[in-house]
Amino acid sequence: MKKHIAWFITITMMIASLAGCTSKAVETNAGSITDAGETTRAAVTETTIKAATEPVTIKWGIYETDNLSADYYATIIDAFEKDNPGIKVEPVVATGDDRGTFWQTMYASGSFPDVVIEAENLAMTEGFFAEVPDELLANFDPSTLCTYKGKTITIPAMKQLRMQCYYNLAEFEALGLKEPKTWDEFLNICDAIKTTGKTALICGGAGDIWATGQPWWISVTNQSLLTSYPKFNEDILAGKVKWNNETTIDSLTKWQDMVKAGYYHKGCMSFSYSQAAAEFQNGGAVMMIDGSWAAASFDATGNNDFGVFAVPNPDGVNSYCASVSYWGVSENSENKEAAFKFVEYVLGGNQDIYKFFLTADGLSSVTKTPVTYEQGPLMNKFVSNWSDSTLVPEILAVPGEYAMYNGFDGYLSKSLQNIFTGSDVTSELISWDKEFEMLAES
Repeated sequence: MKKHIAWFITITMMIASLAGCTSKAVETNAGSITDAGETTRAAVTETTIKAATEPVTIKWGIYETDNLSADYYATIIDAFEKDNPGIKVEPVVATGDDRGTFWQTMYASGSFPDVVIEAENLAMTEGFFAEVPDELLANFDPSTLCTYKGKTITIPAMKQLRMQCYYNLAEFEALGLKEPKTWDEFLNICDAIKTTGKTALICGGAGDIWATGQPWWISVTNQSLLTSYPKFNEDILAGKVKWNNETTIDSLTKWQDMVKAGYYHKGCMSFSYSQAAAEFQNGGAVMMIDGSWAAASFDATGNNDFGVFAVPNPDGVNSYCASVSYWGVSENSENKEAAFKFVEYVLGGNQDIYKFFLTADGLSSVTKTPVTYEQGPLMNKFVSNWSDSTLVPEILAVPGEYAMYNGFDGYLSKSLQNIFTGSDVTSELISWDKEFEMLAES
């Protein structure tokens, strides 16, 4: 049975009594007062009927990708509006890579949406989001709930498995290559591909800043850091550790060495993420490190030309990371009940819609009773690649008390681009620490 939150909206209208008139004035204007009373009652009735029949409109802050298109969001909105005729949902699309900063700008301008996707970083600043009703929180896996200064102000939406390396099956077969299990085997594959005159790896650049360094950071560096510093988020926020440390330097230097060795496509920085993905699929590179959404997309189109393996860690670390993403309802929303009702509906209240929401990007449910769906062969392979690995947090996506400062993720992504194009690794990491300190002070 579907669990739904009961929402009760009460409209109370009060009419002030007329007072302060002399008895003579009352006698003289008795008729007028009676007429005015009738007029007032009629106006109240009309207002009440209007309030009961006119739909409430809430704004939903979203972002779009190849998989999460305008049509994808329209399907969700149409289903909700059909089942909830008293509420309209208007999408507001964030632009750019740093969605946290985009929403922060809207908040400052007084145009913050009623419901926002990816609320975890914004939640670190008081005043953005309203406390979540207990009956809504009861729908979710307790391990995914988090607090900010003792308050639960975000709703878990989904869990996402992150980066693995996709490869062209035909190219691997032609070169006699097998999926690597060690770092040296991975480098040998890159070298073997380069020797044939082909390009081993590709990533995005251009306007999609995240698409340059985040794949490497999430598939390799994140795990190495958490092996060296198991409480990295807690320690970095407390000033006990720096971004400029031996582990980060070593991991990012190895990545830069791969660029210098000519393993990456020379045109990476001119490609958007979508263009890089298309170039990879069209044979412009043999491998591409990408997220689970790529597996979901290949499966959805019946594309069986690609395989996927977990990137071997240079330090021999056998772990992977997954991030839980959260939604938030604006503290300043004039329609909180409607906003929470929408959140409840999409995130499990209507299981068909929740399955639709998850399937497009190959996501996992976070509801107390797991919601599952049939996955394709590549998505199943993606999941099984980590069957013997340990799950660790994604440093930049940890929610709650130990979340990174809003805006740092975007800064890190831009700096990783600098490293990709040849900037000194240590100098860039020193700048990370300076930026982090500045954000802490502000």
